[in-house]
Amino acid sequence: PSRQDCFQGPKSFDLKLPTLLTLSIPNTLQPNSDWLKERLELSSDQVSTIIKRFPHVLYYSIKGNMEPTLQWIEDRLLLRNTLELANVVEKSPSLLGFSIDSNLEPTLDFYIDTLVDADIAIPLLIQYPSIFGASLENRLKPRLKEAKGAGMTIDSACVIRMAKYTKDQWNRNVETFISKGLKKTLQQ
Repeated sequence: PSRQDCFQGPKSFDLKLPTLLTLSIPNTLQPNSDWLKERLELSSDQVSTIIKRFPHVLYYSIKGNMEPTLQWIEDRLLLRNTLELANVVEKSPSLLGFSIDSNLEPTLDFYIDTLVDADIAIPLLIQYPSIFGASLENRLKPRLKEAKGAGMTIDSACVIRMAKYTKDQWNRNVETFISKGLKKTLQQ
């Protein structure tokens, strides 16, 4: 994409990342933008959308961060082609900033272990890649313990709720499940 395609002035970033204004367009910003376009076979509009949603991609190291992360996503999620990889990145461009060792790998392992089957967990992560961003220690593990304690069925729908619900939504979900379970018990 051209400079104008991706960089429509500071307004387009709402000054969320003022450091971007200090980076070199020809040496840092444009190469990253061009690389994303080429590597993921994206249109200029698609790259622009990714940058607007997650401008950090403009200063990540291609060789040190983005390429290894894309390769990991491609390999571990068993993606068959660049289009599938591009769809995952377009849905959740922040994945490009995640650490493979401390975030992506342990989170994938958690979902596979929780759903007891990679054939269930992997398609779920392809469809909802943003759930990689849920904290293992502060959200997923405690909520899994609560769900099991409440007697909930741990399936894909439950895992999505565990990852995406706010604290209030999750607490209401658990309370509703428990109250329905008590009603069924009392009726028997």
